Amino acid sequence: MSEWPFSQAVIVAHRGDSAHLAENTLEAFASAIELGAEAVEFDVRMTSDGVAVVIHDADVSRTTDGSGLVRSMTLDQLRRLRIELGGGGAAGVPTLEEALDVLSGRAAADIEIKNVPSEPDFDPDREEAVEATIAALASTGFVGPVIISSFNPLAIARSRELAPHLPTGLLTDRSVEADAGLAFARAQDHAWVLPAVEALLGAPDGFAERVHVAGMRVGTWISDDPDEAVGLMHSGVDAVATNDPGRILAARRRAFGA
Repeated sequence: MSEWPFSQAVIVAHRGDSAHLAENTLEAFASAIELGAEAVEFDVRMTSDGVAVVIHDADVSRTTDGSGLVRSMTLDQLRRLRIELGGGGAAGVPTLEEALDVLSGRAAADIEIKNVPSEPDFDPDREEAVEATIAALASTGFVGPVIISSFNPLAIARSRELAPHLPTGLLTDRSVEADAGLAFARAQDHAWVLPAVEALLGAPDGFAERVHVAGMRVGTWISDDPDEAVGLMHSGVDAVATNDPGRILAARRRAFGA
């Protein structure tokens, strides 16, 4: 298995403490770490001037006060946009380097590469976000475990080509059977398989054991229900992504004492 220093199921803060603060902001990341999340998941896209930034959607309109594609904006244009935090105040769209600086030495980074064929900013010719992510990890001297994940198999294949020391994970949605995702991820030599929670719950018994026998690890997204999350941990899942890390961490403490 890839190096993974955690002895228990890890709570992954999905886009930070996104149940309480605006997703993919430095404030949400800091809150998740303060709550005790061992890992933070976030999304990477590219600006028109080649800067890696942290934002989920291809279009900025859902999460900011602006509109338009991230890929059509410069970093300076993105910097002018504001994100309502949810508890008062506002934040900006972070760069990847800023996000890594917040997490370094404090939490693992689960970095999702956004370059998907169904989206309007898809670049079929180059995995620029992968290249920028690997460069940023080096330039920031990031300290801690890292996973490079994507729904796009070409993105994580490119990561393995450029930086085979970095663990990669295949994300699959609820329409993909968990065992099918495992078979593909294993064939491509990825360290992690990351099925949607609906697919994982619908998998035949013993899925986590099959993953471990293959020398891999399994994470899942998204579980905000404490009973469900604890059940996943009991089943052998290595990481559970949640929008509400404080709630799920409390459930893990009640169930496992840690």
